[in-house]
This record gives sequence, structure tokens and C-alpha cells, in this order.
Amino acid sequence: MEDFQIYQLAGQVLGTLTQELNDGIYAELGGELSIGWREGRKFGAYASSSADPAAPIRHSITIYYELVRQVWRDAEGLCEFLRSIPEGTDVDRLYDFYGDREKLPTCFDEDEHVKNIFVAAITWVFFHELGHLMQEHGVIRAEFGSTAEDLGLAADVQDFEASGDDVLAGREAVVSHATELAADFEAMNFYIVELIRHVSDPRFVRIEARTEVLAGLVYLMLCGLSLVFFRFNGAKLLAPSAVVEGSHPNPLTRLEINLPQIHESLDSKLMRAICGHEMDRKELVMLGGKAALSATLYWTMTKTESRQFDNRFLLRGILTNPTVLEYLQPIVACWDEMLPRVLELRRFGTPTGVMTFTKAFRYRIAEVIPWGKGPEGASQASVASTSLRP
Repeated sequence: MEDFQIYQLAGQVLGTLTQELNDGIYAELGGELSIGWREGRKFGAYASSSADPAAPIRHSITIYYELVRQVWRDAEGLCEFLRSIPEGTDVDRLYDFYGDREKLPTCFDEDEHVKNIFVAAITWVFFHELGHLMQEHGVIRAEFGSTAEDLGLAADVQDFEASGDDVLAGREAVVSHATELAADFEAMNFYIVELIRHVSDPRFVRIEARTEVLAGLVYLMLCGLSLVFFRFNGAKLLAPSAVVEGSHPNPLTRLEINLPQIHESLDSKLMRAICGHEMDRKELVMLGGKAALSATLYWTMTKTESRQFDNRFLLRGILTNPTVLEYLQPIVACWDEMLPRVLELRRFGTPTGVMTFTKAFRYRIAEVIPWGKGPEGASQASVASTSLRP
């Protein structure tokens, strides 16, 4: 597909979403949402809001053309890479853990693989920016961040490739990371609702094929989301760190947090009643893990300097990673502090879109011991790199 065609498709997809939101939620609130496009070789997007949360809602989302172009090219590259893995190689055998070696859903053809990854990824980015706007994160960062001086300037919340950003630290970094994760949470909630609405339409998919198509779309969406996170991470190291720094969380940490939200939402009684899919929790977890593996294989073996697969980049689950648990300690504390103000500013959205942490999860991160000879010790540091070639 030519670049101008990519831009046209993105305009159609995101323009339709914007119009639907204006006709519904924003019309009811007497507000307006607009979408804009910018040139420049930046992989990024940003959300803008009036600095006065008491004024009528005037929200805008701006997407760089380079973002949608690169998302499409990454989707093409991923699909080509997965199809090129020779049968019986070490990389191919990694998929045995997930029950089969199918690397792309058979219910879609080659063109549909790329298009579905692309549409899912840019839709999620759009919803992520919407999440910032829903919770007025510009105002939140101005009120709770250490460098907040001008609410007018703070009304822009930007998401760009992290390697080009000034490195945030301390309180400012914690507030930024907490609001990024909160926007992720809103985005995933929006996306799942839209996905279920789409799949439940008998004009789109037959009832008997609903489970297979839903599984395929979720898989491709997670592949696309992983690539977006990797792109936003830029040239920074992928290995998680307990230190909160920079503007955005580590992409692996974001995936570790987003995946359970998908599993829990799709496994809920409500979603099952609406969609009628037949996947159980284990199947959903395996589906997410397989998608993350595919994206990680592609990224580490084609985009990193070593061009080798490193098993340290595999997802292992938040609760088993003391580094991530230690990282989340100040994030959760900061979110608890900001949440009452977030709820005061949030003028629309379902309760399921607000980021929450269970008592069990809070206890787990509070009790983590990242040193010593116990199971939480430095064993993580001994994980070695594994070189595999397709």
C-alpha cells in the first residue's frame, strides 16, 4: 500500500470514531472532539484540552502521519517475518508451548492480517489519547507534578518516541507514568467494548465463527499493540527497571498490565453474554502470550542491534517479577493520591475504564523483597540471553 493510501485509511477509521463520539457522548455534554493530523518524521500523537475543566469540553487529538505510516509498515514487516520462519527451527518450536505453531490467524487472508493489525493499533492509540482527555491528565499533571507552573501549557499531553524526550525523574516521572498507565486502562476498556460490539454484529461474522474471529482479532490487536509500545520506547533498553524515570513506562511493563485487563474483560459474564464466545481464561492467557511472543521475536530479531532473540524480553507476569513490583510501589501510591481528583474531572466513561488495583495486588507489591537469598532475590539478573535464528 502506498503512503497516501495508508493516510486515507487512517483518516477514514479515526474520522468515523471521532464522528460517532461527537454524535453521542460529546453531544450529550455540549462539547466537541476534533481530530487533526501533522506532518513531520515523528512517531507520535498528542491530546489537547482547555485548561479550565469547568468550561465546556473542547478536546482534540492530533496524530502524526508518520505514526500511521510506521504502524502499517511494522504490521507488514511482522507478518512477513512470521511467515518466513522455517518449520522445525528453534524459533518455530517456541510456539509449541501455546499448543500449535500457527503464527497468524487462518480465518483471515494475508491482506487482512496487515489491515487488522493496523486498524487495531491506531484505534488503540486514538483511545489512549482519548483516555488522557477523559481524565484531564494535562490538569492532573499540572496539579500533581513537581514542575507544574502553567495549566495552559499542561493541557497538552504528548506521546512520542521516548528516545527523543527529555528524561523525566522523581515526582514528575511518577505522575507521568501513572497517567500513562491510566490512559492505557481507559483505552483498553474502550477498545474491548468496540471489539465486542463489532464481533457481535451478525452482519460482520456468523455466530458459529464468532469465537474464531474474536480470537484472531484479539491476537492481531495484541501484536499491533506490542509493536506500538516498542516504537514508543524508541532506543531505550527494553529490560524493566525498578526506577521510575522518563515519560513512559517500559513497554514490557505496559504489556504485563494490559494483558490481564483483556483476559478479565473478555472472560466476564457480561462480555460472554453479549458475544457468546467460547474461550476460557486459560485460552485467553495463552492467546495473549503467543501474540506477545510473535511481536517480541520480530522486534528483537529485526530491529535491535544484535538481531537476536533475547528471552529476557519475554512476558513472565507481573506477580513473578520483583523488579516490576518494586517499580509499581510509587506508581500505586501516586495513583491513590490523584484518583479523587481524576474522578472529579472525569465527565464521561464507564466505571470499568478507571484504573484500579485489588487488595491482593497491593499486598503483593508492598511485600516484595528485591534482595537477599529468597525467591525475590537477584535470580532475575542471572537470566541469560538466548540466540535463535529462523
